[in-house]
Amino acid sequence: MRRSDRAGWLLMLAVAASWPAARAQAAPQEQQEGDQKGQQQGLSRSEPQGQQQGQPSGAEPQGQPAGADPTLEQLLRQTLNDVPRAVEESTSSRFAQSAADAPSVTYVLTDADIARHGLRNMGDILRSMPGLYVTSDGNFTYVGARGLGRPGDFNARLLFMVDGMRVNDNIYDAGSLGPEFFVDVDLIDRVEYAPGPGSALYGNNAFLGVVNVITKGADKLSGLQARANIDSDRRREVRASWGQRVPGQWEGWLAASTFEQDRIAAPFEVPAAQHDALARRNWDRGARLLGMASAGDWTLRTGVSQRERDFPAYLTSADDSPLGQQRNVYDGAFASLAWDHSVGEDWNLYGAVALKRSQYRDTHPYLADDGSAREFDNVALGRWLNVDLRVSTHRWRDHDLMAGAEYQSDRRQEITSGTVGQEPDAIFYGRNRRHGLFVQDAWRLNDTHRLILGLRRDQAMVGGGSTNPRLAWIWSGVPDATLKLMYGSAFREANLYEYQVNAPQDAPLPTPERVRTLELAWDHRLTPRLQYQVSLYGSQLRDLISTNQDIAVYENSSLIRNRGAELGLERRWDGGQRLRATVSLQDTRDSADRRLENSPRTLVKLLYAQPLQGDALQLSWQALSVSRRSAFEQDLPGYALLNATLLWRPGLGTDVSLGLYNIGNVRYYDMPTGVNIPLRQEGRVLRFSLTRRFGS
Repeated sequence: MRRSDRAGWLLMLAVAASWPAARAQAAPQEQQEGDQKGQQQGLSRSEPQGQQQGQPSGAEPQGQPAGADPTLEQLLRQTLNDVPRAVEESTSSRFAQSAADAPSVTYVLTDADIARHGLRNMGDILRSMPGLYVTSDGNFTYVGARGLGRPGDFNARLLFMVDGMRVNDNIYDAGSLGPEFFVDVDLIDRVEYAPGPGSALYGNNAFLGVVNVITKGADKLSGLQARANIDSDRRREVRASWGQRVPGQWEGWLAASTFEQDRIAAPFEVPAAQHDALARRNWDRGARLLGMASAGDWTLRTGVSQRERDFPAYLTSADDSPLGQQRNVYDGAFASLAWDHSVGEDWNLYGAVALKRSQYRDTHPYLADDGSAREFDNVALGRWLNVDLRVSTHRWRDHDLMAGAEYQSDRRQEITSGTVGQEPDAIFYGRNRRHGLFVQDAWRLNDTHRLILGLRRDQAMVGGGSTNPRLAWIWSGVPDATLKLMYGSAFREANLYEYQVNAPQDAPLPTPERVRTLELAWDHRLTPRLQYQVSLYGSQLRDLISTNQDIAVYENSSLIRNRGAELGLERRWDGGQRLRATVSLQDTRDSADRRLENSPRTLVKLLYAQPLQGDALQLSWQALSVSRRSAFEQDLPGYALLNATLLWRPGLGTDVSLGLYNIGNVRYYDMPTGVNIPLRQEGRVLRFSLTRRFGS
């Protein structure tokens, strides 16, 4: 790390330590309980959005008659100065419960956090969470978890969901998190991340953890809303949404967004004479449509996403080669229908069916032997069906029981390669079906001891069978504290893309990779405004599916051992200031005691928010640090980034945000693609955003 980066990091810590004391309000504010809840998609919000118009807690909102009941939005903007103890989540158990009672460590970022810190996309959101590190090659966003982020991995070892529906595709098992992701950040109510094996509940892909993106309801998207963004990297975004809620009858919303960015800088050095020509051919654009409608027990969701990412490409290997246009086109869609019905007070039935489609096209230009311009196409097309059935009951005292079945039918899996306009050089087809059966019991032994037992059996036409248990013991014998001991296992099958790489060389398809993890976690709220967390874990990974660089095929690796710790601290003050700090330490080594590639040993994350005028004006800071790592026998230096966001709310219907990212313009590099070329990551960016709400 350069000396200037260390200075910036120390300055940030000094600012975070000194500002609360300097700006704390003289009059103590009314304490509000951390378990105030607002139901949203079956979950409780962990915190409202902040104080209303700069008023201290307990004061009458501006423009509100004395004694009058506050509106919903005014209630949501009141600040909770206590660290919330009863944050609800649903990812770890598939039903809403307090995070303290969950059988795994779960991290949550709310819509208030997203707005406060100016988080622009899923990459920014996940980068802010403990244990995760994010890189990009300008086309795809890669996520590593707890020290495992192999170059060229398409996020297949994390399960990504939207409102509980899995969205990893059926070709690469990819979790696509760039601008092609279905959900605009303005539509997100909360993001939950449950690290560790999750196959006992979710089956394939829940190898290193589960990320669940929960969208807002019509209460937060009511009326007409519009937003426009522009930044110094020539990126422009526009979003519009409309929502309506009729209590007791129906609710729904529809949102559309579009973006474009041109003259994108190359992530490596280019000759000055070619800079302008290359920049003109380097651009990104796309659009999304997402909607929800709910009536009674039924909920319909649908989404469409399209993106085209173009790069300049040399047509030959000669120094004076002409330039062509390489195109990467993402096209995805889904429609899901869910039924959630309560039978009496003790039973709940849930069923959902979802149809999904994805297509990824990678087109490379080249010159044929006769000098004519040609294009070589790689097209991956997938269509599949998911069915999810669950029954849960509280019928028996001290037991919360759940049983479920899942089914996936890969109706189309196809990878085609060849010159456009000619017969394909190769076509790879897949046809797979897999189903899973699971059961879980949350058993309250007494007032301070709980035991969670789970078991799932998965069977697939291609990958065979896998059985994965789960065990968690939770002790709450100390007030405002919880001790958890957790064990679980997970698996991931080889996908069609990995088969397509191996088939031309007659290499066998790798067997499913497996992981077993033991974790001990302790969290303790020392005071209503100070909480800390400590988590220790150790994992054994067997048969990890990895690329053999010598022969360019996928094969199973030898035993890998992973151990680490995650430390967290959250602090709040009377004046509304809040600090969240985490340190993630890990060490991942293979059977020869060598550290894995792209596996940083230390991640440090600091999120600090400072009200300047209550909720009406807030200044937030982020400090994100990643330690040294290596890839392709090259060392990649560690780095520290500073981001700042100023959020101004002049009225209930207006948000104005000004964000500065990578304030120090740190030049840092990553090698996420499996190619041994370091790629420069994002430099300093200034971003302006305006949001208006009408009729809410």
